[in-house]
Amino acid sequence: MSQVYFASAQPKTLERSSSLPLKFLEAVRKVGISDVIAKGDLVAIKLHFGVVGGFRAIRPQFVRNLVSLVKEVGGKPFIVDTWGIGHVDDAVANGLAYETIGAPLLPTSGIKENDLRKVKLDDGLVFKEVEVAGNVYDADAFVVFSHSKGHDSSSYAGALKNVSIGCCSRSMRRAIHGLESQEGGAQKFQWGMADIAAAVLRKFGKKQLHVNYLMDITEFCDCADWSTTPFAPDIGILASRDVVAIEAASLDLINKAPPVPWSVADKYNLKAGDNKFMIIQGKDPFIQVRAAEKLGLGSSKYELIEI
Repeated sequence: MSQVYFASAQPKTLERSSSLPLKFLEAVRKVGISDVIAKGDLVAIKLHFGVVGGFRAIRPQFVRNLVSLVKEVGGKPFIVDTWGIGHVDDAVANGLAYETIGAPLLPTSGIKENDLRKVKLDDGLVFKEVEVAGNVYDADAFVVFSHSKGHDSSSYAGALKNVSIGCCSRSMRRAIHGLESQEGGAQKFQWGMADIAAAVLRKFGKKQLHVNYLMDITEFCDCADWSTTPFAPDIGILASRDVVAIEAASLDLINKAPPVPWSVADKYNLKAGDNKFMIIQGKDPFIQVRAAEKLGLGSSKYELIEI
């Protein structure tokens, strides 16, 4: 089974070392960041920058601390997200800048989204060729820092969504959203996500690491220019070398969590143990997990290790 390290949002002691912005780094160390990143590696850290108006994206202090750890093990980090140069402006407005996080911010596929690499995918469930963002593909190592939350199209948006929709071309994003209008569109959308993720992640092999931020868990993606009350409590942060395992563990932890009042949980009468995103979005979020596992990206069987 793949190992997934868990830093709980609940401090064991009321002291600085138990505070999550610092504690989650121990999970990243234990999962083997020093084995993923060699001295001098150019390390792409994939985030979702959020947009102006939304306020539930990953907080800058967590990003800064992860950047510092990448530097500590010898990497040369840079932060990436999609949508061209305009999205960098959103990042700065949301508190992500060189001055606050200690690394440059770049569009994944260039300022006009035209820096792309074509990757063949013979075993793709939907796509047989994927246009991968150049500023990701050209990196030596890949760290995926994902906010786990909901999404209208994919039901759940975590690491797989961060890698797929965030690391492909504009035309690929149009194509995958076009699948939604087809019969079985909800399933095909998540299959397409797994295809794109495979095209990106297979390039990195063992030089990839995934960190999932299970905080501020709402039903909407960070691409919305508004935010709602989280429907689940802050859970913590996970780290794994296996994208399938970390996604399965994230969904399981969210499903086990109790609901938060004054949120969408009231509308759907959510309870601990419910498949929450399935109930809210009407689509099974585990489709993408099974699809990624079928493509050989990892295992849905995991060992959860709390630090």
